[in-house]
Amino acid sequence: MYGVGIGPGDPELLTLKAKRILEQVDCIAIPKTSGDRKSHALSIVSRVMDVKKDIIELVFPMSFDGEILGKGWKDAVGEVRQRLEQGKDIAFITLGDPTVYSTYFYIHKELKSMGYETEIVPGVTSFCAAAAKAGVSLGENRESIAVIPSAYECENLDEVLDGFDTIVLMKVAKNIDMLRKKLMEKGLVDKAVIVSKCGFEDELIEFNLNKVEDEKLSYFSTIIVRKAWSGIL
Repeated sequence: MYGVGIGPGDPELLTLKAKRILEQVDCIAIPKTSGDRKSHALSIVSRVMDVKKDIIELVFPMSFDGEILGKGWKDAVGEVRQRLEQGKDIAFITLGDPTVYSTYFYIHKELKSMGYETEIVPGVTSFCAAAAKAGVSLGENRESIAVIPSAYECENLDEVLDGFDTIVLMKVAKNIDMLRKKLMEKGLVDKAVIVSKCGFEDELIEFNLNKVEDEKLSYFSTIIVRKAWSGIL
């Protein structure tokens, strides 16, 4: 079982190792949130290789209910184990890197505990790609970096904004208005850039957060706050 990071969206950021493994495995597993939605991960891979393989669609419920989530994970592990028991190799493709807030790691831990062979193939993280596209450094010299998932749920956001030199706020679309107000309150709004759908054709890079149309903001949106900036670039 391979957990393969395929980067944030640009197919050219797929690593040589990732491409080699994807070409050699028998099956490709893709995470989906519902049975009828398109897989962003598979669409990226299909632009660099032929994906005429056994595609395993693993549906993970978007829920905070432990019972519902537990059933989703159990079903996904069961789907994967069927192929592994047949002697097939599987690549679970995940956006960004498998070790950074990835759905894959839940399956990885379960399969590893059951004695199956597993390998993680790193990928380019979305926030590193976003920084590169925006032309900014995430950290220099001894500067500290904080990476915060689902920023709208961060209870100690004030402490994070006060205590780090660079703050990466991931998946910000649901509460961009609150974050914008918070950054203005902290005097940091002019030291921030938002990157949405990095690497996709409809990518957005905006250094003026007041210009962002909240209702059109993608789930795949990240704000980078860098205190060392002298102002908007």
